[in-house]
Amino acid sequence: MKATEIILLGHGSRRAEANQGLIVVAEKVSLLMGQTVTPAYMAHDHPSLPEAVEAKIKNGALKIVIMPLFLFRGIHVSVDIHEELREIRAHHPNVEIVFTKELGADDGIANLAALRIKEAVNG
Repeated sequence: MKATEIILLGHGSRRAEANQGLIVVAEKVSLLMGQTVTPAYMAHDHPSLPEAVEAKIKNGALKIVIMPLFLFRGIHVSVDIHEELREIRAHHPNVEIVFTKELGADDGIANLAALRIKEAVNG
């Protein structure tokens, strides 16, 4: 059985340089996890979520964890992504697809926000 595959899902932007941030975060998470973390986009860039999942399945993945790199539970996290995943699951019932929580109102986010504010105040 192949190891669990991981996809980091971002919104995507029409600006290529904005999409580069997701790639950098995926690389950093890959180092932290000790395995490849693949970036995917909801819109404006590739791979899309269905493209990334299909590629993992073609490579033999039986379990795929999708982590939405979204702060809060907006329409994408609560509805859109689940609709895409429902369709993918219908075509691949033998593959376990796990969708994690969004980043949310986590202490780590608050600490990072405070750090950025302090940089601006002291900078």
